[in-house]
Amino acid sequence: MTSALRAAIGVATGFLILVAGAGVSVSAAEPPNQREALSRKLALQKSNGAGWTALVQQARERASFCARCHGEDGNSIQPLVPNIAGQNPYYLLDQIAKFADGRRNDYIMAPLARMFSEEDRIVVAAYYSTMTPRPYAVEASLAQRGRTAYQRRCVSCHGPDAHGSEQYARLAGQRVEYLRHRLFTFQQPTDAPTVMHGVAQGLVEEDIQAITAYLASLP
Repeated sequence: MTSALRAAIGVATGFLILVAGAGVSVSAAEPPNQREALSRKLALQKSNGAGWTALVQQARERASFCARCHGEDGNSIQPLVPNIAGQNPYYLLDQIAKFADGRRNDYIMAPLARMFSEEDRIVVAAYYSTMTPRPYAVEASLAQRGRTAYQRRCVSCHGPDAHGSEQYARLAGQRVEYLRHRLFTFQQPTDAPTVMHGVAQGLVEEDIQAITAYLASLP
């Protein structure tokens, strides 16, 4: 890795958004052998033996640059960078693949993803998916209003607990600042609207405040 790239990683801001496609349906683009390999890695956690210990060490080494923005445990240390702790591992693997092959573009994430070997992608996705998100303290009444709005507008894709799936990002325990940024982005005019553009454009400021507070408070 060049010194210039290391410097870029160190100053990454809101552009470093691994789950920037939150709410946008994705295809299971990774080859079956990668999915099978990821499943085997995840199975190691259940045994909690030497195999899992080795994977954690390997992942920490591979993801040392990820930690500068996403945090060592996947809980972001920058307001506009998403938490990836507890994110669905297959969703993470697919997003890394999209950055690597150009289906998603970002001046930091794309070159980093292309530097990952297949093994790197798998161990990093497995590692961060098993980390624990840290919910945020929010005003209870605001979160309750957000719960009602979430169930009306978001639950069909992101699930009743907002834990997402292989196709949709986990939103539970996500940073308020990041969620607001993404919703604002989806509210902007585009020539290629998605479901999320339609959802976001139907939200007023009070809705956004409530929904983001509710999601941030979830475990």
